[in-house]
Amino acid sequence: MVKMRRDFLSKKVKLRSVYELFREKLQEFQLIPVEDDLQQKIEVKPYQLRILSCNVPDYWLITMEAESGMTEFGLYKVLLLTEDICLADFGSDVPLFVVAGVNAVACLPFWIYLTEEFLERYSVYVADIDKSLAESLLEWAMRVELQGNKTVRGKYLRDVMKLTNSWNSSSILETIDRIE
Repeated sequence: MVKMRRDFLSKKVKLRSVYELFREKLQEFQLIPVEDDLQQKIEVKPYQLRILSCNVPDYWLITMEAESGMTEFGLYKVLLLTEDICLADFGSDVPLFVVAGVNAVACLPFWIYLTEEFLERYSVYVADIDKSLAESLLEWAMRVELQGNKTVRGKYLRDVMKLTNSWNSSSILETIDRIE
């Protein structure tokens, strides 16, 4: 019984240490525009796996169709995947993937909206994915119970949402301007 409690505390300390490393990385986070000569121009479409072009390769994106036909105006619903698996473990059924045989990623339990221009400028196409897989990930994101801000994982999620907030907001506002 004492050993089990000690293991639990040790895991909690390790998780807190991983979170502190994440916070340090976050201070240096920068989006890096994709150079045209670095990738063949692949049109952004729904149901693509893309990697976010940034100085810390932690985020992968799954594009989906936005509601109410907004994709025709260049707006995509986007699920985020992260390489910070231990911080993104929001339950036993968290979707985990191995991408390109190298990167293990976990789905985060929220989505954002990004414009086609943002995706073209700051992400690189990796592969097409099955529509049913994307939809099952979205269903998982809608039903997972989010942890409070007092937990390490809750703080992590809040920080990622804060990071993506300006991208999400500006994408929605740009699309509204485009429609008007």
